[in-house]
Amino acid sequence: MSEQVVEDLEDLEQPAANGELVHWMGRKPLTVGPTGLSVAAASGFILGVAGTLTVLALAGWLGPEREIAAPRRR
Repeated sequence: MSEQVVEDLEDLEQPAANGELVHWMGRKPLTVGPTGLSVAAASGFILGVAGTLTVLALAGWLGPEREIAAPRRR
C-alpha cells in the first residue's frame, strides 16, 4: 500500500496544519485566458442587449394603448 512507515499512530488522526486532509483531491483554481475573457465579455454584452430588447418589447406589448390626440385645425 504505502512505503512510508508511520512512527506514531496519533499522527494519522491529526489534520494538516492548514486544515486540509486531502489536498491532492482539491479543485484547481480556475484559469481563463484572453480568449475566455473575450467570450465572456461578448456574451455578457449580447445577453444585456437581448434583455433590454425583451423588456422594451414587453413594455410596448403589455402597456396601455395610447392615442396621441392631434389638435384639429379648422
